[in-house]
Amino acid sequence: MTSSISTPSTSPDPKASSDAATLRAFSAAMCELDAPDRIAADLPGWLAEHDLPPDDPLAQQRARLLMYRTMVHSRLRGVVEDHLPRTAADLGKPRLRAEIAAFMAEAAPSTVYFRDIPGEFVAWAAPRWRADPGLPPHLADLAAHEWLDSDVTNTPLGGEPASDLPLALERPVQLDGSARVRRYAFAVHRLPGDPPMPPAAEPTAILAYRDRESLKVRLLELTPRAAALCIRLLAGEGLQVALAGACTDIDEPMNDEFLAAMAGFLADLGERGVLLGARAD
Repeated sequence: MTSSISTPSTSPDPKASSDAATLRAFSAAMCELDAPDRIAADLPGWLAEHDLPPDDPLAQQRARLLMYRTMVHSRLRGVVEDHLPRTAADLGKPRLRAEIAAFMAEAAPSTVYFRDIPGEFVAWAAPRWRADPGLPPHLADLAAHEWLDSDVTNTPLGGEPASDLPLALERPVQLDGSARVRRYAFAVHRLPGDPPMPPAAEPTAILAYRDRESLKVRLLELTPRAAALCIRLLAGEGLQVALAGACTDIDEPMNDEFLAAMAGFLADLGERGVLLGARAD
């Protein structure tokens, strides 16, 4: 004798499908570049293109949809202005408004934290700003540098205990988790001037870290040698490999003078609480 086991019906839930379509349309109203004009001109037609019937509740919410979009974009502009004030000032309000609209249309935030949105915005905007001859050539570097402060301030990393292991050539080093190296084509870290002047077109490398006592962000301008070494150490290379690789990167011999200079630099990092000894693993 055979027996059969009945299984529950797996047919789609019409209400769930309708709710999902409504959410997609609401998201499109917030993001699509031409949504305001099209919603204002023909909301039923716009809803139909987003798989919603004419009697969907959104069909009665033209003014509210447009108001929500204005509120969302205004909130995003506000958080960008808070974290990137000089960048926002250089762009000006009309261009910033257009950039936020384009960002929403092409990328939109993926983070759930408002404080992280400016970082995503800068990552999206930097290539287009560098390619736009109508914008200041330093603008992308300026935005990246302004975001650096928030990035280092808010990272959950940093403040780790020292390893208590002496440096060893064959081992990687342990650096404070808040440490970041950034390279710029312009000396944007020296802004603003008195009177304000455009930053010099000067290749620059910056080490940023969070002070272990004050918790303030500290900046250290790096020589090409120090920058090359730091980048490799942050990538987890052993000390000897990183020293040799840094020499290759900057086309310098690894002689006594170079080693003495890098020993002094590593000692300085130790005094700042950035270098915490050799890594245990």
